[in-house]
Amino acid sequence: MRRASQSEALFTLELFLYLMKLSVSLFLAFPLIALVATSCTKSDSSPPAKSASAPLTAAVTPKNLSLKNACALAVSHHSSLATYPMDRRAADARILRASRIPNPTLTIDDEDFFGSGDLGGLSSSVLNTLLTQVIERGGKRQARTDAARSSGKVMDAEYEVRRLEVIKKTGELYLDAVAARENVRFLEAKLNRSKETQGVISQLSEVGRVTIDAVQQAKLEVQKSGLELAKARTDEERAARALTAQWGDPRATLVTNQSLHEPPATLASRTSQKKGLKKHPTMQHSLAKVAESDALLKLAKANKLINPTLGGGVRHANEADQFSGLFSISFPLPVFNKREDAIAEMSALSEKSRTELAGAQRALDAEFSLAWADLVSAHQTARLIKIDLLPSSAELFKSAEESFRVGKITSLEYLAAQQQFQEIRRKWLDARLDYQTMATRVQVLTNRSL
Repeated sequence: MRRASQSEALFTLELFLYLMKLSVSLFLAFPLIALVATSCTKSDSSPPAKSASAPLTAAVTPKNLSLKNACALAVSHHSSLATYPMDRRAADARILRASRIPNPTLTIDDEDFFGSGDLGGLSSSVLNTLLTQVIERGGKRQARTDAARSSGKVMDAEYEVRRLEVIKKTGELYLDAVAARENVRFLEAKLNRSKETQGVISQLSEVGRVTIDAVQQAKLEVQKSGLELAKARTDEERAARALTAQWGDPRATLVTNQSLHEPPATLASRTSQKKGLKKHPTMQHSLAKVAESDALLKLAKANKLINPTLGGGVRHANEADQFSGLFSISFPLPVFNKREDAIAEMSALSEKSRTELAGAQRALDAEFSLAWADLVSAHQTARLIKIDLLPSSAELFKSAEESFRVGKITSLEYLAAQQQFQEIRRKWLDARLDYQTMATRVQVLTNRSL
């Protein structure tokens, strides 16, 4: 019993001494670890500061809303653009992560631990403390950082594409709202004109100059105009609600201070407008994709070079109570994976990105050609209505009104002349909307004013 107690006490003492020597080994290894860590992180940038993600915001529609203000509100508060700041911070973090070198590895092993015979107990064990570090070759770190930066630029370009889509959509909705407002004004004037005509015909009916059918026809025109106006006001509210929803305002704020502009006498040069396609976000996105694929190909080629792993440390023999140094170097053997497949993959993707760039250029050219042709057609139609049809129809209606009052034409002929005049005015409203829509389409493509 006494012998067992002595054996347990001896084992406890050996275990205590072993732990003390392990602590000494770790203490000797810590300065080396700190030195490596300091030298490795000296050139690294600090991580980006954390910031609370702003919730999806909304804006109150101002009273005097212009197209420029509408687009600015949509860009600031549209749901499809709200996540960009978070994406940007994530991209910055990926760039920093790519710029870091691999972490060192600390390995501690004990040889001849609890053996038999002469190797029994802890006194005969050998403690090894080894610190290893992967040495990257071939500019891998820089290539990895460049690839992360190029991916961030692709993300920025994607944001610009989405931003332009929001601006285009907002511009179309704004023109719809302005046109809806002008349509209400037009129908209000039409209703007032119909009421005036009904009053004149009613007076003439009292003196027997027109029949009761003419009075009924005039009354019917008033009722039709009233129904058209009621529907137009509903459409105006709907157009306003669709516009303000772009920046999260649930109210239907009517655009009452704007009107559809008349087309200019001449258009800008088609050649000068087409030059703006080079800076279109779609082109910039395709160029960023080409740069990203080139950076990934460069990284794949850099990764083909093998990275040696260097190690150094301390060896302690418990039995002799002696310390000695350790050094190691290891190389991965490219036997089964020579990383040629990664280079082939990135080469194919690089070729694909250049094909997509050419396709984007072709698609933009085709879209511009169609948009310009539509713009020229809308411009010619609007100018024809303004210069020829509007003055002629106004003059004919005025002549018909005078002839009707003196009894030269019937009431039905007068109502037909009035309807024709209103139809030409309707065409003028539609022509201005078509021109403004086509002009906005071209300006969005070229980022140049007409």
